[in-house]
Amino acid sequence: MKMLAKALVATATALTASVAFAFPVNLTSVSGSFENAVGGSNVNGEGTSQIRWGYSSGAGQSGYNFNGTSPLPQTILDSDAFVLGSLTHINKPVTGDGITGVDLAVNLGFDGFGDNGSSSGTFVFAHDETPNTAPEVTGQWCLGIPFFGLCLGKWQDIVSNSGDVDDQIWILDEYVTSTDFQLGNNLYSLDLLGFEGDLETFLTAENAITSVNLLARLNVTELPVPEPGTMALLGLGLLGLGAARKRARQ
Repeated sequence: MKMLAKALVATATALTASVAFAFPVNLTSVSGSFENAVGGSNVNGEGTSQIRWGYSSGAGQSGYNFNGTSPLPQTILDSDAFVLGSLTHINKPVTGDGITGVDLAVNLGFDGFGDNGSSSGTFVFAHDETPNTAPEVTGQWCLGIPFFGLCLGKWQDIVSNSGDVDDQIWILDEYVTSTDFQLGNNLYSLDLLGFEGDLETFLTAENAITSVNLLARLNVTELPVPEPGTMALLGLGLLGLGAARKRARQ
């Protein structure tokens, strides 16, 4: 009876431990494209990994770039977060309207245990293309005749609303659009997590460039179905244990 109980425990342990053998898997490809831009003047690049908007004031357009993580393949060892790529914001002094939002559709390829799989999802970004209207103080030496209300040899502050203001980007939503995929005997699902470092938003100064990593995670969503022989063994074993306990009580 003790040998049978040990066999049952070993079988159950082998089944529940299968999740531990769901890794490593490899991230083999990453691509992304910007779609569904909201607002903006002179928007170009939708459907590609680089989108631009606005009319250049001499330094180029504002925009986003997406770059998948490299080099590939990247080995994923567990269900912790991994970097799928980076979002780069280019903030230029443009005229016209800036976008107020855009989607980034990402597609990821995986392999492991002799199989290939893929998954896809979308980050939904909101964007605030702020006008450069911050108060800015300059000054000059004022020369004139005091009798006429002017100054003579005195510094005079001049305030104008033309100072730079940072642009802001944040994530409104992230969702997975593809179904689960299977590698070997394991079923996986993709989670899109957002910006690295638990950031909810980030800022980019005028005439500056900011890059932030985007994170994802793989979950093992289903254990392998036990073979019929294994199920039979468990069933017979449980029956045997029940019968043995009944005899022990008599």
